[in-house]
Amino acid sequence: MQFNSSVNPSLNQRKTLQHLVRRAYIIWAGFWWLFGFLILLPFFTVCILVPITRPAMQVLNTIWCWLFFPMAFLKVRTVGKNNFPKESCIYISNHGSFLDIPLLTYVLPRFPAFMGKSSLGKIPVFGFMFRNLHIVVDRHSTRGRAKAMKDTLEMLKAGRSVVIFAEGGIHQSIQPGLAPFKDGAFSMAIQTGLPIVPITICHNWFILPDDGHWLPRNGLCKTVVHEAIPTQNLSENDIPALKEKCHDIIRETLIRENEHGNPKYRTGRILTQV
Repeated sequence: MQFNSSVNPSLNQRKTLQHLVRRAYIIWAGFWWLFGFLILLPFFTVCILVPITRPAMQVLNTIWCWLFFPMAFLKVRTVGKNNFPKESCIYISNHGSFLDIPLLTYVLPRFPAFMGKSSLGKIPVFGFMFRNLHIVVDRHSTRGRAKAMKDTLEMLKAGRSVVIFAEGGIHQSIQPGLAPFKDGAFSMAIQTGLPIVPITICHNWFILPDDGHWLPRNGLCKTVVHEAIPTQNLSENDIPALKEKCHDIIRETLIRENEHGNPKYRTGRILTQV
């Protein structure tokens, strides 16, 4: 018996066309991200060099995102805006895409500081801004992790909120699952007595996956802001329970939004790979 091993030509052509469209899309979206950044760069520089002007960064970032997301044909939806606390806090979020920081920059109020990997601080021009306005951490260095924690505590005590991706990075192989959380964010919340606000980023893992191909898809940039969790009167012994509570909140939301929501976000992996 002979089998026809040839691939359907029309299927090949369709895949090639989809690849070209997605490649054109990342160039288009990247242009608008870079265009907005370069236009606002002089104002960003002023905010870096003159610290008293840094509150203006919220307005500048909003303008940048107002330009980028519509021009990239990305619809943004935020659920739970009434859960933003009036005081500073620690935002704990899942992390599945390079799109997560731009999205949270757009969504979160009052210009929070992001804790990001040290490689972000090495990107030409953008790295200068990130190093001076946010927190970079070298996860492979004990000294680097200690410095990042010190910088974070100083920012929190100064009244600025901080965003931490508690998984410690992007775990592409389990998306849209959730890796175990690190202790650092929860320890700092207890030390400062500030509330933790869990954040679920629902579909960025699908829109711009961290698979090395840089081939985005169209999708909904949906964020769910959960109720704040108080940490006053807690001790270091409460870290495991606090960590588990935040993990469960975000994981259950990912399941609901992906496995039980729009069929295009369903993978079947989230229930077994966490």
